[in-house]
Amino acid sequence: MVFSPTMMNVLSSVHPFQGSPDIVLYHADCSDGFGAAWALWKKFPNARFVPVKHGQPPPPDLKDQRVVIVDFSYSRPTLEAMASEAKDLLILDHHITAERTLKDFPFAYFDQTKSGAVLSWEWAHRTAAPWLLQYIQDKDLWTWGLPGSREINAALASYPFDFVVWDRFTQSALEQEGRAILRYEQELVGKLAAQATMVEFQGVVVPSVQSAILTSQIGERLSPDHPFCMIWHDRDGRRYFSMRSRDDGTDVGTIAASFGGGGHTHAAGFSVPLQDDGTPPTDPRLPRAIILRRPTP
Repeated sequence: MVFSPTMMNVLSSVHPFQGSPDIVLYHADCSDGFGAAWALWKKFPNARFVPVKHGQPPPPDLKDQRVVIVDFSYSRPTLEAMASEAKDLLILDHHITAERTLKDFPFAYFDQTKSGAVLSWEWAHRTAAPWLLQYIQDKDLWTWGLPGSREINAALASYPFDFVVWDRFTQSALEQEGRAILRYEQELVGKLAAQATMVEFQGVVVPSVQSAILTSQIGERLSPDHPFCMIWHDRDGRRYFSMRSRDDGTDVGTIAASFGGGGHTHAAGFSVPLQDDGTPPTDPRLPRAIILRRPTP
């Protein structure tokens, strides 16, 4: 990977963030989000690191703080309010839906050609990202161009999001560990994808399956023969929908944005609250199950 000083000069001109961050907000439950946090931890170990999720408000204690947000963006009104209270603010992101919403926002920098982890490393260190973040980017952008990338990313997913643990990784060890993990992962993806049912959503009929794991891999398996596919699960009182489409498929980022979510053109998601008793949401715009009837003999 070639580091571009020109690009970082452009970033610096967007917003002259002063000093070290006091708090770093990063995309929770995401290897790219945690990779972005790890990149800043390597440079600013004394900062406070807080994982954040869509559908939840930002932490309440940001007044007079130097805040950096990586691989994640809030709504424009939320960020405008944050900017008015924080001592300093910078957003480093690469999701197209957030970029559309935050066009000309002076505290945000976007680059859709890089992952959040690589963007964060380049901003903090002014050098090319290390091998670990390059492999995270290879998966996050779904390019799969690096040797042993699927094995390394499969092994990485088996570890907790812990800075000290991540600091000890070696490329050769992860690749070796990942070979067996990848075989099992591929078998599991096949079994999960086979459980998909058809739903009606956004005027089309698409496959949908419940899973909280291997979302992108399931999406890769289900999307080729359909406009897009959906993977969903319930957690913490909300239903989370992830959508995936092939390169010439539906712009799922636009769909996600219409529900308050976001992401990329072909990989995006949103969440909605469950009812108070934990039953599914009743919003008529949400996916509706299609009952496939067998022909009468």
